[in-house]
Amino acid sequence: MAESFLSQRMNHIDTSQIRRMFDLAARLDSPINLSIGLPHFSTPEPIIEAARKALLDNKTAYSQTQGIMELRQRISQKFDQVNGFSAAPENILVTSGVASILQLLFLTTIDPGDEVLLIEPSFLIYRGLSGFFGAKQRTIPEDFDPSDLDKLNFDRLKLILYSSPSNPTGRILSGDQIRALGKLADRTGALLCSDEIYEVFDYDGKFKSAAAIYDKSVTMMGFSKSYSMTGMRLAAVTGPESLIKAMTTLQQYTIVCAPTPHQWAGLAALDTDMSSQVADYRKRRDFIAGELKGHYEFGPPDGAFYLFAKVPEDSLKFVQRGIDEHQLLVVPGSIFTDRGNWIRISYAAPDETLERGAQALKSLVGA
Repeated sequence: MAESFLSQRMNHIDTSQIRRMFDLAARLDSPINLSIGLPHFSTPEPIIEAARKALLDNKTAYSQTQGIMELRQRISQKFDQVNGFSAAPENILVTSGVASILQLLFLTTIDPGDEVLLIEPSFLIYRGLSGFFGAKQRTIPEDFDPSDLDKLNFDRLKLILYSSPSNPTGRILSGDQIRALGKLADRTGALLCSDEIYEVFDYDGKFKSAAAIYDKSVTMMGFSKSYSMTGMRLAAVTGPESLIKAMTTLQQYTIVCAPTPHQWAGLAALDTDMSSQVADYRKRRDFIAGELKGHYEFGPPDGAFYLFAKVPEDSLKFVQRGIDEHQLLVVPGSIFTDRGNWIRISYAAPDETLERGAQALKSLVGA
């Protein structure tokens, strides 16, 4: 960047290719949009009503920095009853989305030259923040065997960071893999950080919360995907007390607090049954995986609403060809991994869009 007033750190942040898909979708006449990680179902009415009531009740002032106690108590209950681990309400921080959690996490832990281990392919924000804060990025493939970790040596490993179910692949890490990551955290003094924002989209009963296996884990949970609340910016994190205290202190100087009316909406969300939406997404997963099987190589899409497929040419060229020939929007895998040519396909889309997308994708490989 030429502007002298911008910091050198900004050289490590690129314009997101996902954001480019948003812009393209707005310009195309009839796009087949399989690019955006956004649930296509509406926010459930009980959540909207709770937000409306909070506004009418004038619950619009700052909340406690850490979040309203009612929500933290309910999240604590969820962790205990659903996820299988304990977290006191006093050790839970509510904030504005998992993206904000990640920013606070890096700000409170990473110094230039520290190391961050990412399970690859990895969410673009993990990669971007690692570079932004001057950390050395190390990676290991998501299909790693636990014994593979014994071969890794580090000088200053601070964070072991992954999402399960994964964005971009939908892969869910096994209990043995998480257990091995916990042992690596103990060996190196690093924090094991589990981004569990897609946890409800677990189609085959494979998901395990890291903290239920390794009790020193940092657990990130969010409302955006599970309840179609992406614009309401609400999430929570728990982990070692000293970390949560530091992140809460920093939140006072940055985010201040999560939007208060949306915290009350989050309370309603945790009592909302999402099983029908999850069942619908399971059908969509099965449809797109069935349509593309034999035409593309892809790993098991266990959860979330993504399929990560290998393509026969440079991913940027493939994506451009999809736009030119079919008005098809998918995300180039180069923003998630440097290994090979891949695309991320989101099946959070209406039936017609998904069917058109499957045909376009098959056409692009001569099927």
